Amino acid sequence: MGSLDTMGLLGNSLIELAEHQPIEKISVSDIVSASGKNRKTFYYHFESKEHLIRWVFRRDLADVLKANVADDDLLFEPESDDSFPSLPYYVHKKVGVRSLDGSVFFDMLAECFQYRRSFYAKTLRMSGPDSLQAYLYRLYVPAMAADIRFILSNRYLSEGNVRFLSEFYTGAILSYLQHKVCDPTCADLVADVKPFQNIVHSSLESEIKKQQLRRVL
Repeated sequence: MGSLDTMGLLGNSLIELAEHQPIEKISVSDIVSASGKNRKTFYYHFESKEHLIRWVFRRDLADVLKANVADDDLLFEPESDDSFPSLPYYVHKKVGVRSLDGSVFFDMLAECFQYRRSFYAKTLRMSGPDSLQAYLYRLYVPAMAADIRFILSNRYLSEGNVRFLSEFYTGAILSYLQHKVCDPTCADLVADVKPFQNIVHSSLESEIKKQQLRRVL
């Protein structure tokens, strides 16, 4: 069995266990027992249960992105200790010289959460620096900052302003989706925002234009 098959088996074992008990109570021993593997195999691939949860999310998201987004619009992480560089994680879809269409990624992220709704409702309720919640914020704030710099092009905005905008809009979209995923009365994660799916990037463009105009005046 190859590495990806083994990782998939461990991930699917965690998902199956989470259907029957709180995810906080699932141990690495439970996962390896359910998978038929051993602890040495688990720790060869993953540092912890939380690391496995992050990989399951990235695998699910990558599957949705690769099936629906052109290769040229997919973004990958640089390799690091906490990255999955072979799995696309974001979309950079240009629609003009300084414009981006963020609705594509919004759709794909919602579809990823919808696909395994029960599992993600449980994992997104977990808190702490190793949680999926915290990981998503760490992952997407730099991506949003890169989008802001693209929209700016050669125009000036202080690094403090870029940081504020990237943190604000990333927090807004992630909080919204987390709320919807965990809300049992919500049948469709993005149905009510269909007319506003590009609201983050269109709002960013508008705010940047206003800020540049104020500088000129």
